[in-house]
Amino acid sequence: MTTQEEAAEQLRMIRSVMERATIFRALSGETALIGGAAALAAAWRSEGRHSWAWASWWLGGLVMVLAFNVFQLLRMRTAHQRPFWSSGLRVALRGVLPSVIAGGFLGLLFVRSGDERAAACLWILHYGLALLAIREFAPRSMVWLGWGFVLFGMVSLASVSSVIHVPPAWIVMLNASRLMAVAFGGFHLIYGALIVTTGRREEVSR
Repeated sequence: MTTQEEAAEQLRMIRSVMERATIFRALSGETALIGGAAALAAAWRSEGRHSWAWASWWLGGLVMVLAFNVFQLLRMRTAHQRPFWSSGLRVALRGVLPSVIAGGFLGLLFVRSGDERAAACLWILHYGLALLAIREFAPRSMVWLGWGFVLFGMVSLASVSSVIHVPPAWIVMLNASRLMAVAFGGFHLIYGALIVTTGRREEVSR
């Protein structure tokens, strides 16, 4: 490959990465708002429930958010005349699936054993790891969101497993539903609001 061909290939890769980051940013804001609202609803409905009765509300919320994300991808495909099963989507799935599958499986094992708090911590932690797995072509804001989930998941897991001493009253107050509400509800709503508002300001300034 000649120097000119190498430069063209590098330019093509840079453009591809920038395009993926732009699409991720556009999709993630609205999806984060829907996901945050769904998480708060699931937290409210699952409060006081245990085992599969607790997990079913969160799995239902996950299905709803995934359906909305597919709708967003289809809408983006129509608007930009791009294939749905694009190279960017394939790369993203290859990055996130290992963490999502491992975290989901481990969390369900703890749900089966009746430890919803440990399940919540593992889901939070592995979701953050999944976001960080695509950090090479994701917007910086999503990387910060990933780190937020990872750190919150680690601290929560250390707290519920008694590695970090936490007052008993706090342990009772921070049950599985509330941990999920803080992470999947609060973090997503803050992230989504920031992305949507900054995106609108950028459109107005153009």
